[in-house]
Amino acid sequence: MLDTLSRNIIYGNTYCSLEHTGTDTHGKIIILICKQQKGELKLISKESVSSIEGVKEFQPKLRYAHLVINNNQVLQKTIETINTLSDTVLLNQTFPNIDLEAFYHEIIRSKEKAYVYICRKSYIDSLHKEYESQSIFITHWSLGSTPLVSLLPFLKRESQIQSPTTTLKLKEGEITSIDRMASENYPNETYDVTGLQIDGEYINGLGSIIKTIAGVDEKYVSNNFETKEKEQQSYFKQHRLFTIGLPLAIGVLFTIFLVNFLFYSYYYDEVAVLQEIGSTNTLQKKLLVKKDSIVDQKQKLFEDVIASASSSASYCIDEIIQEMPETILLEGLQYHPLQKKIRKNKIVEIEENTIVITGETSENADLSSWISSLENLEFTDSVSIDNLEEKGKNIRFSIALLIKA
Repeated sequence: MLDTLSRNIIYGNTYCSLEHTGTDTHGKIIILICKQQKGELKLISKESVSSIEGVKEFQPKLRYAHLVINNNQVLQKTIETINTLSDTVLLNQTFPNIDLEAFYHEIIRSKEKAYVYICRKSYIDSLHKEYESQSIFITHWSLGSTPLVSLLPFLKRESQIQSPTTTLKLKEGEITSIDRMASENYPNETYDVTGLQIDGEYINGLGSIIKTIAGVDEKYVSNNFETKEKEQQSYFKQHRLFTIGLPLAIGVLFTIFLVNFLFYSYYYDEVAVLQEIGSTNTLQKKLLVKKDSIVDQKQKLFEDVIASASSSASYCIDEIIQEMPETILLEGLQYHPLQKKIRKNKIVEIEENTIVITGETSENADLSSWISSLENLEFTDSVSIDNLEEKGKNIRFSIALLIKA
């Protein structure tokens, strides 16, 4: 699964074949593009152009392709063979007078024959460079009609396959002959490859695409450029990983920086708020300490006043009670009585240095005598009767005694 994912990331699910046919002066490039979806191969587009620049113009987004060299630069020979013979022996028998080190070769083996294709390495390498100059990487390549071998399992009912350059005859799914033919004699036929309708002009390209997907069956096809192909594929992977990875890495770094910036901004704001709260709390603490000091001072002053007032009041009340006759019933004695009722958010108003005494008596003479005694006390400034009324046989009274300051 990981291999499939990796391959889809690097190669995608679109496959392209570029088949060079014709001659150097009248060459043609046959383009076939297919897409693999849900295990099925679908035809996307097809075209013929006259130059490599035309390929890029036809498909600007093309990144890689399977190159098929099937023009006059490829030499083909057929030889009767024994399957146990090695490629080197077959090549020496087929092309005894050439330097095989200067050529790429590809060989198709059947039961009785071997079909040998060779092409100069310098020519194929030059094509690679031309395509790379157009940002198209050649990751696979084939010589002549060798890609058709990949289609044999799907064309078992066919007796022959015809393309613009080749007539390939079959018997029970096996190749019996491969003959090159002139393109002007080519009959344009359509073939059914597992439901995909393909013209003979593009069938070699379809074979190369299936060869790209499924690989080469070494039992039938062999070559001397497998290592070179792997180098090209590795080079393309590195290029794709760099092309994909660089923006991805920049995107990841940018995302990390953005997230870091957002977190930094968030926590910076939080720290700023906390610092502001801390500063406010420090100021509030200072104000509270100052107010606590003021409150403590006032509390102490209040306690001193209360203690002093309590002591003075106790002394005055004690003297007043000692002078009070037994015939008087004392109902109340207020020291510093309120001038008005206590109200919210209003100053408490009191009559300072005043004692208000209320009560009842049955003897008016005793009351008069007591008032005279109160007037003679050393702390008394004056004594006034605020209220005096009869209540049955008794007399209710209210006396205000003003204390010397």
